[in-house]
Amino acid sequence: MENPFDLHPPLRQPACDNDMALLKEKALERLTGAWNAGRLAHAYLLSGPAASGKQWLAEQLAGIVLGVDPHTVSTHPDFHRVAPESKSRRIVIEQMRTMEQSLQMTPLRGNTKVAIIHDADRLQPQAANAFLKTLEEPPPGCHLFLLTQLPDAVLETIISRCIAVPVRANRPPEPGADAKTLAAALTDALLQKEGPDVAAAMRFTRVFQKTIAALRERVTDELDDELKRELKHYRDSAGAKWEEDRENQIKAQAESAVVQEREILLAAVGEILAAALRAHHLPNETCPETIRRIAATNPAPLLLRRLEALERTRDLLSRNVQEALALETGFLEMIAHT
Repeated sequence: MENPFDLHPPLRQPACDNDMALLKEKALERLTGAWNAGRLAHAYLLSGPAASGKQWLAEQLAGIVLGVDPHTVSTHPDFHRVAPESKSRRIVIEQMRTMEQSLQMTPLRGNTKVAIIHDADRLQPQAANAFLKTLEEPPPGCHLFLLTQLPDAVLETIISRCIAVPVRANRPPEPGADAKTLAAALTDALLQKEGPDVAAAMRFTRVFQKTIAALRERVTDELDDELKRELKHYRDSAGAKWEEDRENQIKAQAESAVVQEREILLAAVGEILAAALRAHHLPNETCPETIRRIAATNPAPLLLRRLEALERTRDLLSRNVQEALALETGFLEMIAHT
């Protein structure tokens, strides 16, 4: 069956990738100019897809603020990094309190401090609330860089206290093999001769779960290799406590990466339905045949209900509902309930 991604425009970017988004180099140029002019703000929300370079941008800025090579900021005593580490893949209140204590201390070198908060959309509400005062009134010389792929998921109380800097990739990323596999599986389910039913929904669910399982294995293997390299490099100085903490951090990083990729894949599923909905209102000769067939067999109100079911599934997953259950019930509603 024709894959709709082969002819259809690339997957929509997250909300951060719009006409105002900058390439990372251009964003660095502007923010460096603000620093040189003494106008660098104390808090920025750097948002963009995985390939946009927002982490590179944050570390470059950290190096400028601290006056060191950006590649060495992680070892600087006045630098602090926060990322999801808990079993729930959330940034918890204890992490933010530790960071705040560090920021409140007098800088050990110079008169500046920097903190980078990865996956700001994963801040627990309690952790975010504990962070608000520091975010609003940081200590003198303190600069905060918050990173996210999902700016729409960041709490409004956080967004309102930061200057948003959307960052875009050099070119829109081509849909990966996983996204194409899911696109084909979804079109198979929606276009089967008998019409979408429970069996079709369960087949699609199994494809999605198998894709996520393979992704989780790949990410875990990559991070395990990274841990082995670190242990080899630091074998003379790393203690048992450091090793245990790093292992826990690696596990959390792996799950966080899987969650982000899962969200991208769910967005790919949504794009198939959205493309069919657009075909109802904006017929286009370049629209793939499969998209036109989905549109022909799914009235616009039904496509809207399918999209709403998908959004409910994404919302449940964002609340850490058990993954398998959320996917099964969500895809049943999305595909089988018409």
